[in-house]
Amino acid sequence: MSHEEQTDLRIRRTHHFLQEAMIELVTEKGFDAITVGDIAERAMINRATFYRHYQDKYDLVAKIFEEAANHLVEDTKPLHKNSDPGEKEENLLEIWNQLFEHVAQHARLYRAMLGKNGSPWFAARMREHIIKLILERERLWEQQAGPRPQIDPAMPKALPVMQISHVLIGTIVWWLESEKSYTPRQMATWFFRFAFYGYLSARGYEATPPRKE
Repeated sequence: MSHEEQTDLRIRRTHHFLQEAMIELVTEKGFDAITVGDIAERAMINRATFYRHYQDKYDLVAKIFEEAANHLVEDTKPLHKNSDPGEKEENLLEIWNQLFEHVAQHARLYRAMLGKNGSPWFAARMREHIIKLILERERLWEQQAGPRPQIDPAMPKALPVMQISHVLIGTIVWWLESEKSYTPRQMATWFFRFAFYGYLSARGYEATPPRKE
């Protein structure tokens, strides 16, 4: 193993220890009550090592989500003008499936951070990043497939994406707290139906969009 590989392995191991320590402490004490010293002590590293990797406890949890979210952007397949509607829908669904897969892989983290002992700051930070990702994807798809006509140009562009971000966080919290086991694919499908086709459609009813005022 090369020196670079050994260094990378040590970094990944340190990140893992810090993440596990933080999850345990949030579950025990609540996010607001823990300090960098608490995290470093539980991870059995010194504070200087912590600060070589993260600015503070907020930076630690933000980086975990941001890195995963950036991977979602990189892995998203491009849409083309001649793409079949079914292909476009499957591509969109796969994005959300990857996100729910990520939540499943880090279920203890999200259960701790979004649960009753978590932090409103984390939920707000997560919503902000989700909004940023959605807007970035929309701009990219408009470049690739062309803009779509709006039936209500008066609606503020920020409103629907904000609504989706709140629905997504609520869906994740409900899933993590549910006593039944649902797969990431199921959750992604159900969220996708609600987010892109509306409440009535998600319930299985035929829904007609309201007329423009």
